[in-house]
Amino acid sequence: MKKLLTALICGLLMTGTANAEVVTYEGVGQYLMSDFETPEVAKLRAQQRAEKSAQEKAGIFVKSNTKVVNMKLESEEVEVMTAGIMKVHSVTYDVQTDPQGFIFTSKVLVDIDTAEIDKWLEKSVVEKEQLIEQNKSLQKTLAEQEKQLAELKAKLATLENVNPSVALMTKMQLTGGFAQSNNSFVSAERLKDGMNFHSRGDLNSAIQAYTDAISLNPNNTAALVWRGNAFGSLQNYQSAIMDFSRAVQLGSNDVNAYVGLGIAFYSTGAYAQAISALNSAIQIDGNNGKAYYTRAACFRAIGRNAEALQDEATSKKLGYSLR
Repeated sequence: MKKLLTALICGLLMTGTANAEVVTYEGVGQYLMSDFETPEVAKLRAQQRAEKSAQEKAGIFVKSNTKVVNMKLESEEVEVMTAGIMKVHSVTYDVQTDPQGFIFTSKVLVDIDTAEIDKWLEKSVVEKEQLIEQNKSLQKTLAEQEKQLAELKAKLATLENVNPSVALMTKMQLTGGFAQSNNSFVSAERLKDGMNFHSRGDLNSAIQAYTDAISLNPNNTAALVWRGNAFGSLQNYQSAIMDFSRAVQLGSNDVNAYVGLGIAFYSTGAYAQAISALNSAIQIDGNNGKAYYTRAACFRAIGRNAEALQDEATSKKLGYSLR
């Protein structure tokens, strides 16, 4: 079982088919910069919208070249798959003046390689579902950030007819809000970059992206969990334990933080700590087959065979498998 868990941690990918095809799509996005944003952030926001536009176009191609077994997850899986295999190879910017500020326009060209589709489809069901769930969480975070940014801009717009001294004080208060919004946005974008690198198996680039995300927003627990996963895949279990533990300390209720912590502890032979982490995972999600499977391995390692058998049966009942 230890060999099977090691395979799970390493997340090996199979090679794609030889008949690969590369297609290119263009996306365009615009963003109106406020007085409290830097050109760098405005360019990134415009690029994000351009990439989203290209991703939507590329998704149609990906869907037509993919057979997704779980129809319920079809659109979500195609979205995550497209984002993961899409490679941006050209980004250009244009800036125009506007009565309300500066409008940044970004144009991107992205490539979709059908060989990468094959590789993505070889991922385990568990890994795919984790990517899909994290993408849903990320999209929710980005939507909340967009709402907060709109509220900040609305407050800024109301200051035009306000007493100058009052306006100045309010603008000073808004400065911190915009700074936090900018950092959270860039942090979320670097998390997304990391997930895409991770999906393609480029773990070192993924770790760098997650590290950037955490530096910008130390409370980005999703980035900590995903960096922990990447460290675990590289068998750097101590670093993985530090990241998962930090996410838990920050109050993350992500079951993957506890499962990842359990796997990392198991891999270092710290079976008691692993069982404790996996108990917490099962309390959060009693249907997490991966948690039961890993806890069974821990029980086996310390000779608690009856409990191991029970967890193995539960894992099997829940349909958990490495592939």
